Amino acid sequence: MTRPPQEPVQATLATTWGPVVITADAAGLLACHLPDAGTPRGPLRTGRATLPPHAPPALRQAVAAAAALLAGRTPAQLPPLSPAAWADATAFQRAIWRAMQRIPRGRTMTYAELARRAGRPRASRAAGGACGANPLPLFVPCHRVVATGGGLGGFSGGLAWKVHLLRVEGARP
Repeated sequence: MTRPPQEPVQATLATTWGPVVITADAAGLLACHLPDAGTPRGPLRTGRATLPPHAPPALRQAVAAAAALLAGRTPAQLPPLSPAAWADATAFQRAIWRAMQRIPRGRTMTYAELARRAGRPRASRAAGGACGANPLPLFVPCHRVVATGGGLGGFSGGLAWKVHLLRVEGARP
């Protein structure tokens, strides 16, 4: 007898900048939402995580990994990504997201270079759009992508998150 697929479930990691909501299914991570921090009052601190009973292993791993990443530590293990997370993405978006996963921790890459690595050297604006559409910003590190000329570019949760993540990784924002 086969087991029915597990419905997506969410966990919440409390932070001083607002709750980080992580969604997973039985296959892996589906989404990670960072709240708009605006202009944060004070440094980012993480608090308790709220997980549903019988949370899939990927969700438990994701919460632990998110807490580590936000604190500037390398997680013991990154959770698997669910194929459903990228199911509605275009081939170009998937290529951009795969290229972002190869940017080393503590390093940055420009949108133009990211587009080149994804096989579309003239599509730097589209690469920025793909970064903005990334459903897993902590786990597919779009914060490591910056504008040509030294600008930060954008970030789905706001620039405070991008600056924080770059700083805790040792990159210069």
